[in-house]
Amino acid sequence: MLKTVIKKCNYSLSGIKSTWHSDLSFRQWCLLVLVSDISALCFINNKMEIVLILVLGWLLLASELINTAVESVVDLVSTDYHPLAKKSKDAASAMTLLTFISLLTSWVAYIRIQCG
Repeated sequence: MLKTVIKKCNYSLSGIKSTWHSDLSFRQWCLLVLVSDISALCFINNKMEIVLILVLGWLLLASELINTAVESVVDLVSTDYHPLAKKSKDAASAMTLLTFISLLTSWVAYIRIQCG
C-alpha cells in the first residue's frame, strides 16, 4: 500500500513539475500564492483566518492545474476551433478566476474588518 501511495505521489509531483515548466500562468499563480501565504502567516493573528487564506491559495493552484489539464486534453483532441472546445477551455479558465476571486475577497474582507 505504501508503494502505491508513493507511486501516486510521484505522478502528482511529475504533473506539478511539468506544469511549472510549461505554463507561465501556473508560475505566476504560484508567486501570488506564495506572497499571499507569507502575508497571512506574518500579518494575520486569527488561526482560522490564516487557514482560510492558505486553503484558498492552494485551491487556486489546484484549479490552475485542472485548467491546464483541460486545455491540454482539448488541444490533444484537435487544434481546430470548435464551440465545445472553447466552452470547455473557458469553463476551466473561469474556475481559476472564481477561485482567485475567492482568495481576493477573503483578503479584502480581512482588511476591511481590521480597518473597521
